Amino acid sequence: MKKIHSRNENNRNENNRIRRDRKYRRKMLALLLAVCLMGGSAYAAETAEQDTAVTVEESTGTVNVEDLFSGRDLSGKWDTSEAVTISLNGDTATCESGQVRIDGGTVTITAAGTYLLEGTLKEGMILVDAGDEDKVQLVLNGVSITSATSAAIYVKNADKTFVTLAENSANTLVNGGSFVNIDDNQIDAVIFSKDDLTINGNGSLTINSPAGHGVVSKDELTITGGVYEISAANHGLSGKDCVSIAGGTFHITAGEDGIHGDNDEDASKGFVYIGGGTYHISAGDDGIHASSGLAVTGGTIDVTESYEGLEGLSIDITGGTISVKASDDGLNAAGGNDGSGMQGFGGDMFAVTENCCITITGGVLKVNAEGDGIDSNGNIVISGGETYVAGPASNGNGALDYNGSCTISGGTLIAAGSSGMVQNVSQAENQGAILVNTGSQQAGSVISVTDEGGNVLTQWTADKSYECVVISCAGIQAGESYTVTAGTYSETITMNTDSLIYGAGSGMGGHGGRGGRGGHGEFGKGGPTWKNNGSH
Repeated sequence: MKKIHSRNENNRNENNRIRRDRKYRRKMLALLLAVCLMGGSAYAAETAEQDTAVTVEESTGTVNVEDLFSGRDLSGKWDTSEAVTISLNGDTATCESGQVRIDGGTVTITAAGTYLLEGTLKEGMILVDAGDEDKVQLVLNGVSITSATSAAIYVKNADKTFVTLAENSANTLVNGGSFVNIDDNQIDAVIFSKDDLTINGNGSLTINSPAGHGVVSKDELTITGGVYEISAANHGLSGKDCVSIAGGTFHITAGEDGIHGDNDEDASKGFVYIGGGTYHISAGDDGIHASSGLAVTGGTIDVTESYEGLEGLSIDITGGTISVKASDDGLNAAGGNDGSGMQGFGGDMFAVTENCCITITGGVLKVNAEGDGIDSNGNIVISGGETYVAGPASNGNGALDYNGSCTISGGTLIAAGSSGMVQNVSQAENQGAILVNTGSQQAGSVISVTDEGGNVLTQWTADKSYECVVISCAGIQAGESYTVTAGTYSETITMNTDSLIYGAGSGMGGHGGRGGRGGHGEFGKGGPTWKNNGSH
């Protein structure tokens, strides 16, 4: 099994290398075009106006949130009078029901019903092998199960299985370090389900998976409560059709994605929905990844380590408090991989990916990214909430990066980063957007905007050093003057009377980045200038 594990690790490393290479080539091509601009070459690109902004429902096949959680999903209750008790006794188990077969450490549940599990199984498995229409509820009440070479809980067949954490109970499920096939299914998680899986209740669950995933459902994975400590070599939580979470407290350490939704067979599936809860995620790859739509409507999410923080074909944030730290992009709307917007060296690397959009209507979002802060292969739409971006220090990335359009009509946006690939918003409604070149400023410096009366409209303390800042907030209006302060930089600027956008970026992304829309189109006048430090 060591050889198999090594091969899987090599595959992951190769996939990550390909992703980074695609990203690197996209940035380098953009920089080459920028050099052409510096040399006086004309770059004219006509981009057709496209409204590719989509709602989460559209990008995930018109999924209604009300349909994601049933009453039984949310309740986490069970009928104690009808529950079948299974006592785990170290090497084996006991149960008086004919619906339960026991063979050494393997406990097989063959029919619908509620099963109350208590005790310790030193080496074994709870196997659900029921009928296609059967709903099975496993109530964990102080359970500890170790499976050296497979899943601690394996749902082979059922209509739906509920794993309920009894109130105030502490439960532990562990894999011993390898996964050996026991049938035609490739079991690779501590909890592995071929069918719909719901985890609920108010107890706690610790999962340790040193050679695979934490929890996997090959259909829908739904979680509505509980406290989780998950350590996994691969994904922490994974659902093929979707991952839908209504609440809970999660501490996830994952070698790959913290939370992963991926379906390469049906474009309407593979989405992730987070409606509440508290999340502390440290991931070797993406903090939260969806192959289609990713939606966050509430909760507290803290991604302390990741390659990319949040990734999906579309990302919709309507609420919650989100903090993301990423070695590449903080938010990336690109779907299955972050190279999807590049068609190769002979194609249009700035092409808009269909249904690709980042939409922010509420919540508080804080991004700290070494790559692009907020990156969309389509559009960015901001109409509410608070968004703060500590973007890249390198000139090969930008605090904002989009291939389509970036529209702001409400909320607060402060995005600080390097000047090499800087983009302003492309369209502003109701409130203005200001892009200024601040020169080199240090981490910990305060960025603020005040109006003519000295009122502070917005301010934020930058987490990292920066050279350029994009600011938009309520109160910035056409024709009015404002003082922008950022560290040692301070300048009073006057908005055009016919535009809500001040300053045009010199990056090579969307409309605003080419200096052509509603801003001060001359580089160096109200906007950043190119800096040739000999590194490109």
